[in-house]
Amino acid sequence: MKTSPQSDNRSYLITPSSFPKQKFALCRTCPSFSKNSFTSGCGNEFLETFAGESVSRTSYVLRSDILVKEETVCYYPVLMNSPQASTASKANLDFQPLKAWRYNTDRVNISTVLAPPYDVISPEKQQKLYDRSPFNCIRLILNKKDPADTDQSNSYTRARDAFKAWQEQGILIQEKEPCFYVYRQTFKDPATGSVKNRSALLGRVRLEPFEKGIIVPHEKTLSGPKADRMRLLKTVQTNFSPVFGLYKDEGLQVGVIIQDPMNSKTVFEAEDDDKITHKLLAIEDADILVKLHNALQSKKIYIADGHHRYETALEYARLKREEQKASGKVISPCDYMYMALVSFDDPGFIVLPTHRIVTKLDMTDGEILRRLGEYFKVEKVPLSELKKMTASYDHAGRTFGLVVKEGNFLLTLIDKEKAKKKMIQGKPAIWYDLNVNVLAHLIFAELLGLTEDRWEGVLKFEHTVDGAVAPLQKGEAQAVFLLQPPKVEMLEKMGAVNERMPQKSTYFYPKLATGLVFYSHKA
Repeated sequence: MKTSPQSDNRSYLITPSSFPKQKFALCRTCPSFSKNSFTSGCGNEFLETFAGESVSRTSYVLRSDILVKEETVCYYPVLMNSPQASTASKANLDFQPLKAWRYNTDRVNISTVLAPPYDVISPEKQQKLYDRSPFNCIRLILNKKDPADTDQSNSYTRARDAFKAWQEQGILIQEKEPCFYVYRQTFKDPATGSVKNRSALLGRVRLEPFEKGIIVPHEKTLSGPKADRMRLLKTVQTNFSPVFGLYKDEGLQVGVIIQDPMNSKTVFEAEDDDKITHKLLAIEDADILVKLHNALQSKKIYIADGHHRYETALEYARLKREEQKASGKVISPCDYMYMALVSFDDPGFIVLPTHRIVTKLDMTDGEILRRLGEYFKVEKVPLSELKKMTASYDHAGRTFGLVVKEGNFLLTLIDKEKAKKKMIQGKPAIWYDLNVNVLAHLIFAELLGLTEDRWEGVLKFEHTVDGAVAPLQKGEAQAVFLLQPPKVEMLEKMGAVNERMPQKSTYFYPKLATGLVFYSHKA
């Protein structure tokens, strides 16, 4: 190991496994700068990091294997043109431990402060969470709106002020060092009643444009939710809820590590209203952190839930870089976001259907049935038959349920090729096999005249048959379309052909809780 790197002007690459327990130094402006590379002896400013966690800008020199704050020179013993470097320098997934904020278990009962994701919380549920605890994270993710709100004082500023106050009061505490977290949910399968466990790895992921193919979406998004989440992110500069990502864990590289009880310690265990147990464990050992980071580098992530938040975070990072006139080579905390990773092969992985509630159609129930009859066999059946249908996986987009005031109907596609000719042309074959596409582009757009530009205004979503039918029974909806859940592999197949499903095509059960940890962009 050289201790006088000033004489060495070659380019070097940081490899986390080389210094798992030391802080790294990254040059900000070297011509050879990539995410983990720098030029020795360039005399430029450095960014101090630990496993990628930004701390401060300073200058370092390597002496006796330790980076010392002394001179404006950088050095690292792995040449960028070495075989070791050529593998690491590819554009890979960058999933890192994070120095998170979390609830202080000495100050709060965790069961009283957790909440579901913001987009599944009704006004009634919002009030219930408000009443449960003055520190429930509902005040962060979905703070109540007030008629007197202004640009200066509103639900977003109240969320910011609550977050800051809880930090100052010690209700929230920050980890001393970056960690990965193992998040385990224990629950009953809604279909069978059997007890299942699902494990996720929590950390922060480097935001990547979808066109790179590192992080892949599967659903379309709507403008309204993104505008709301952007206001919250701009105001609080914190990710409160994890985006749900899926990956293939070939050889159980990740699973073996996170399932080993010796690799983590329990932070808390709590139960929610649905009797789902949420257990959080922290992984702190630097060597284990490096192993997990390295094991995930070659993975492709499929977004299961949280498309609006991911796209919002990506746009926010772009806006911040533009505002600061920062080079794309400079990495900021907002270039990452909070994510939970679950293996496709996790034994507790369950996908439920998302049914469509149509609040208004410009036609009678009789006309709806007549138009559907041109392409579907329409059979009147008991509601119990439709419930049974929704418990099976989608089979090439052929079967649907319809509930209107006139009754309950089973719809079976008569001629797939005839239906395809009525839908959007030029799509990959797999696109026509997805029931949500048949519903959206054949039934809604072509047969019922409900075009895509109207969906946001007239469609509502529900995951249980009883919940979907309830608004119709109350006179608040005209029709309910019941679907079968898609097979999990459809996410990967659609991603492989760069196609997205309509919004709310999937429902991964159970939802990830909010209130586990928080990722703030501020030091």
